[in-house]
Parts: sequence; structure tokens; C-alpha cells
Amino acid sequence: MVVAKRRVVLLTGGSAGIGASIARELASQGFDLVLTARREDRLNQLAEQLRGLSEKHTTGDSGRSAIEVLVIPSALEDPSTPERLVAETIARFGQLDVLINNAGFGLPTLFADADPTDVRRQLEVNFVAPLMLSRHALPHLLERRGTIINIGSAISCVANSALGAYGATKAGLAYWNDALRRELHHKGVRVCLVEPGPVKTEFFSALEKLAPENGEYNPLLDAPAPWMSAQVDDVARRIVRLIEHPQRRLSVPRRVVWPWRVVGGLFRLWPWLGDLGLTTMTKHFDKKGDLNRSPSRSLGDARPTE
Repeated sequence: MVVAKRRVVLLTGGSAGIGASIARELASQGFDLVLTARREDRLNQLAEQLRGLSEKHTTGDSGRSAIEVLVIPSALEDPSTPERLVAETIARFGQLDVLINNAGFGLPTLFADADPTDVRRQLEVNFVAPLMLSRHALPHLLERRGTIINIGSAISCVANSALGAYGATKAGLAYWNDALRRELHHKGVRVCLVEPGPVKTEFFSALEKLAPENGEYNPLLDAPAPWMSAQVDDVARRIVRLIEHPQRRLSVPRRVVWPWRVVGGLFRLWPWLGDLGLTTMTKHFDKKGDLNRSPSRSLGDARPTE
């Protein structure tokens, strides 16, 4: 076992989207990385890029060495994965300073049309895995007075009928995040929640390819206007900044997430208003057959809010 000189970050869902951008930002700042996702080829490609990025920031007279990147392909729905990830991290680096629970995926379809196996996998990856990873990592994070960053979603503010189970996992993650933060605050472990709104990644492009030809705009599933979407690299920088400057909740972009919270608050005050609006939209697009865009293959480590 080699004791790391730098801080070590374990990042899930690191093969694409926000996860890959977070990894690049961490590498540029000199963190050692443990990356996990399902797609081994993409992880290995990213790891090579990160090592090259680190070398560009390494100079002979600075005393700074290139970062180490450990790639661990894994399926987070496997109950044995969280313990294995932490064990392999400690075996390689001897410490763990930051855990970023980023992995997640959505099923863009009505709940009645969803495959039960996919629903269970979504629950395991989006909700169960972050809890169990954090539990196995806690002894090491307590020792290092480390940080846990959970990537939630602004979708939990308003129940979306096309992403109901996904939103439920993110709402549960937010509740647990707050409870864990209050539990660990006096012990020096910082716990932060990130609530992304729309972020420009490959996810919406994939959804658009699955939309009906010549179909009308679907606010339940289609990408919002460009001005509403955040740039992925900017989101990644703000997430990494939480390591040095923790916040209870980070909303990105604020111009979208905060109004969305207000809408959610109004719907809680007047539930009939939310029912009227969302039920009407659901009925309309269900008749058009545009509420099931689940592809035959997984959308990987992307999220509807990335």
C-alpha cells in the first residue's frame, strides 16, 4: 500500500457528461483519482487524457509529480461494488479524502411502461449505491476530515410524470444528504448536495434522436432553451470548488433552479394546480406516443439533468 501525497477522490459515473468534466477539473488541480463507471473503454481513454493533462501542469522545478489515476470498471447495482471500490482505493492509495456520488441514469418513460428490471437498477444506482458507498467510505473520510458530494437533481422540485422514479431517487438522495450533513458536521466531514438543472451534455441529444419525427416540443423530455442550460465545464468547476468551499446546496444554473423551486412550492400549496398542469401535458403527449424514449440499450452514465 502506497500512502498518497495528494488528496484522493473517488468519483462514480466518470466516463461521460458531468462526471468526465469533473475528472478533468480535478486532474488539473492535482488530485489523485479513482474513476468508476460501466464503460471500461471510455474510462481508460479518459484516464490517459487526465494523465496527459496532469503532465502539462507538472514542471521539473516545481516538485510536483503527475497524478495517479486508478480505473475500476463496475456496475453500481451490484451489492458488492461499494465495498470493493473503497477497498481497492485504500489498497492503492492508503487514504480517501473526497467521495463524489455522481453516477446515475434516468428512464424517460411512463412508470407503467418501464421495464421492472430497469426500474430496480435505477433505484440501486441512483439511491442505494451512494448510501452504501458513503457508509463504506466513512471510516476513511472521518480520519481525513473529508468531503462527500452528492449529485442530485432540480427535477425533484416538481414531479415529472415521464421521470417519476428518477425524481423519487433524487428526492430521497436530497433528504438523506441533509440528514447525513447534520450527523457529520461536528466530526469534520462536509456533506454537499448539487442540484443541476439543464446542463449541456450528450443526454438530451440521445433523447432527441428517439423523439417522433416532426413531433412538437415536449417540455417533459425535450431540452430546454439554450439560455436555460449550463455549460458542463462550468458546472464541473463549481462542483470541484465545493471541496475547498463547501455549501449545503449548490444549484446550477441558479436562474433556472430557483424559479423551479418556487413553482414546486406553489404546487405544494395548491396541489390541484400542479395536477392540472402536469396531468394535462401527460395526457396530451401520451396520446401522441411521446412519453417513452427509453432506448433498447442503456443511456450509460448520463442523467436527464446533465
